Amino acid sequence: MGPPEIDSHPFYRGAEADLFLSTIDQWKAVVKRRVKKNYRNDALDLQIRRERTLFEVGVIHDAKAAGVKVPSIIVVEPESNTFVMTHVDGTVARDCLDEMRSKDATRLFNKLGSMVGLLHSAGIVHGDLTTSNVIVTPSGDPFIVDFGMSRRSTEPEDRGIDLHLLQRSINASHVKDSAPLIKALAKGYLESAGKTIHESSWAKAREISRRGRYFAIR
Repeated sequence: MGPPEIDSHPFYRGAEADLFLSTIDQWKAVVKRRVKKNYRNDALDLQIRRERTLFEVGVIHDAKAAGVKVPSIIVVEPESNTFVMTHVDGTVARDCLDEMRSKDATRLFNKLGSMVGLLHSAGIVHGDLTTSNVIVTPSGDPFIVDFGMSRRSTEPEDRGIDLHLLQRSINASHVKDSAPLIKALAKGYLESAGKTIHESSWAKAREISRRGRYFAIR
């Protein structure tokens, strides 16, 4: 395996990291590099970026081991706060959901619910679970990406936040009727997470939604 050839310009700039397209032995890959924060002490900044890089790599590895469809880690370079992962061919759900047939969208969210259930059963919460962080492959399978805000937790509150964020993303960003999609999401989640996790997580998601509405009208 040769060294990655990295495009000179990132195709995505985030608050915490830049993503670059890459090729390794003709295979497409993505390089994620955490960016320096000038407001932090240099030594502290380096330590934080390194720890977060290694933590994210570990979470992605464990998510994949749990059966969640995520990119595969290829190379980790802690000294440069960088790791390389496989490129997932497909379209971001945010950009294709409204163009999908209802039947295909429902099937997609059933599969996505199953993936989220597996993730939560493994004690991992995504932290930024929206349709912007789901890639839909040509076969209609969802891949969950960007674990930069993820954490390890078995708390229903944290799982509920994931589900609430995803519901809010669907309701706020898409013209499709969200009810069948949420129902399919919940069904898939139940099938993989089981009744106990399902009930506690969705109860918290509903509670969080009510809290948001309460503070919005105060």
